Amino acid sequence: MLGARIAALRRREGWSQQGLAQRLDVSPSAVGMYEQGRREPPLELVVRLSELFGVTTDYLLKGSVRAPEDAAAAAQSFETVLTDARRLVSRRPEQPFTAQELELLLTALVGEE
Repeated sequence: MLGARIAALRRREGWSQQGLAQRLDVSPSAVGMYEQGRREPPLELVVRLSELFGVTTDYLLKGSVRAPEDAAAAAQSFETVLTDARRLVSRRPEQPFTAQELELLLTALVGEE
């Protein structure tokens, strides 16, 4: 599942595997193997991925999101989700999302089931 989360976050940013590889200073084939689950990235790289994508290592490794411990962190998390939602919604201006689609989208952005 780590690979699927890396791929989803990379796509969210609009980056190719090569673009992510350049940012991480690894080969594009290494990124492909991480995304396919054929190879696990070293822990140092997991930390770099979390910083690059603005997510926690917990999210990358387990898919879980810890509740922010202070108001500033909560506000920043909300702003990140809101920015991501605006970016995704703007890709479909001619076809508005249904209420069910918006609920699924927000659930995916927040990372809760």
